[in-house]
Amino acid sequence: MENYGTIWVCMDCMLHHANGECGGCHDDHGHDEDPLGLIDHVEGFHVAMGMAHEEHSCPRNGDDCWDIDVDVECYCETSTFSESRCEGCGSWLHGERHAMTLFKG
Repeated sequence: MENYGTIWVCMDCMLHHANGECGGCHDDHGHDEDPLGLIDHVEGFHVAMGMAHEEHSCPRNGDDCWDIDVDVECYCETSTFSESRCEGCGSWLHGERHAMTLFKG
């Protein structure tokens, strides 16, 4: 499979991928998009939770996100607030975005 890079998705898309459902899908005011609808409809593309090792950029003073001696959890894969469109479903609803890796193959 070829890695196409990191996409940033809303919580509904992330939970739908992780659990097969997102519980409150479409209940949020303004979120009426099909979770991962922009990806599920394109043949050959798949997503995986998180981002590739080389794409991590931990903001904690140059700490290595993968340093097993560091006691602090890495938060590179979560943006706590975004006004950007979800790259999984296309929703413009503001909020958290979570990293997923897009693959083709």
